[in-house]
Order: sequence, then C-alpha cells, then structure tokens
Amino acid sequence: MTASEERKRMIGQMAKEAGIIEDPQWLDRLDEPVPLWVVLDMMLKWIDRSESREGPYD
Repeated sequence: MTASEERKRMIGQMAKEAGIIEDPQWLDRLDEPVPLWVVLDMMLKWIDRSESREGPYD
C-alpha cells in the first residue's frame, strides 16, 4: 500500500469514527466520485458536531 493510499484509508477511518461517514462501504470506494449532496451532507454533519462542542461566545 502506498503512502497516498494509506493516507486516504486513515482519513476515511477517521471520518467513520467521527460519524461523518455512516456507511462503512464508502471505505472501500474512497477514490470514487460522489454526488455533491453527499459531500454537503458530510460537511453539514461535521459543522453540527464541531459547533456543539464549543460553548457560547459571550
């Protein structure tokens, strides 16, 4: 496995553990293009999770 493939696998695993990727089959298809709605769904989940950890700005 090349360093690039290992990095992709690590990123996919981290996304799965963080709950951003819910379907484990995506880990076998990391090089496949995905529809824009899938990317947007993952980003919105990530934003929701990151905002909930922060406290109020006041």
